[in-house]
Amino acid sequence: TSMFLEDVADAVEDRHYPNLPPVTRVPFREALRDTVSFLGVLIGANVLALILYVFFAPAALFIFWGLNGFLLGREYFTLAAMRRVGREGAKQLRRKHMLTIWIAGVLMAMPLSVPLMNLVIPILGAATFTHLFHQLWQRAPSG
Repeated sequence: TSMFLEDVADAVEDRHYPNLPPVTRVPFREALRDTVSFLGVLIGANVLALILYVFFAPAALFIFWGLNGFLLGREYFTLAAMRRVGREGAKQLRRKHMLTIWIAGVLMAMPLSVPLMNLVIPILGAATFTHLFHQLWQRAPSG
């Protein structure tokens, strides 16, 4: 995901934020560590979701959207933010704006349930989270 997001984020920034300095690329080793860490969160969250699906079957679609919205928002926002503010800066922004990021993730997860539409959503999601990062970053107090 991070390599794919880089291309989309570069295109978005070139077009909409042309005066930004070049990004510092995340080294492959760090990207791999982040991927493995996210995989652990993904597995744990989905095991919990399986239990919730059994007990709350009528709400399964909403559980799916909520969980995947959280996971997608977390991953896409972190990857977009790390390009500009590093891992710690991305974590701080993500914590501060968790609800906004979660809602954007849910809005990304919902169309992922639709066949064929799910092929274009990752591109739109990468662009959306790049814009979202820049909006939240501009609002953050510097210092």
